[in-house]
Amino acid sequence: MRKILLSITLMLLLLLCNGAYAEETKKISHYLLLGQDGYAERIVDDARTDTIVLISLDETGNRIILTSILRDSRIDNPKGHSTKINLLYKGYGFDGVISCIERELDVDIKGAILVNFEHVKPIIDALGGVDIEIDTNEYIAIKKILLGKDPNMPKGPGMTHMTGRIALAYMRDRSSGSGDFSRTERQRKVVSQLFDKCKALSLPELISIYNQVSAGMKMSLNQLEVLKVMAEGYALASSGAAFIEYHIPQKGTYSYGSMEEGASTLDVKWKQSREKFHELLNETK
Repeated sequence: MRKILLSITLMLLLLLCNGAYAEETKKISHYLLLGQDGYAERIVDDARTDTIVLISLDETGNRIILTSILRDSRIDNPKGHSTKINLLYKGYGFDGVISCIERELDVDIKGAILVNFEHVKPIIDALGGVDIEIDTNEYIAIKKILLGKDPNMPKGPGMTHMTGRIALAYMRDRSSGSGDFSRTERQRKVVSQLFDKCKALSLPELISIYNQVSAGMKMSLNQLEVLKVMAEGYALASSGAAFIEYHIPQKGTYSYGSMEEGASTLDVKWKQSREKFHELLNETK
């Protein structure tokens, strides 16, 4: 039954990519990618989502926009109480995270995927790794995180071919640069390169990789919806879509604060952040 379902969805996706499936198209479709940090083998329901990336597929502008929302951003939860944004999923699940971000950014989020960071490694390896230039501090951080014990350990700073394990250490680095701002920038670099690598794959190959790694994901979308998103992103990437990297908050739209228990926060000016984000969405080539 599962093979029959996969065959049917594959046929639908091929039709979608060829433009033969009549459906109302939207200018921009938004999806949420959440990353559960830590070293757990499986997705856990009380996960802190230290990685929050809003993926905006701009069909009209032929752009893929990756917007990181920093984990220490202060936001009101669904009950109106102030909290850190990385705690929303733990307390309110997909619906809570989606509704709060929709409220603050005035966007319609079609669905969300939660990925266990440990399962990012096979995704990267399945796509042949990534090539990223690292500086001295990033090299030291990677070596420290992996205790220097990896056959593919970088030899030093410079252009580096990263396996999944090396890339994951690179994305987890919080000590280099400007803290979480630099960390989310590293994550966007890896994700954008993975999108770029997908352009060289056929849609069936991409679906095959998804089937291999989907056990490490939890989704608010059903199988048909997930595969449709893959087709939408694949069509954009294959058409030479521009990759735009962005982060919230931007300079001048936040201040440093703390919760009552003492945890540090970024006190985001959400109205300004929303206005700046929509300026980006409304840009044309």
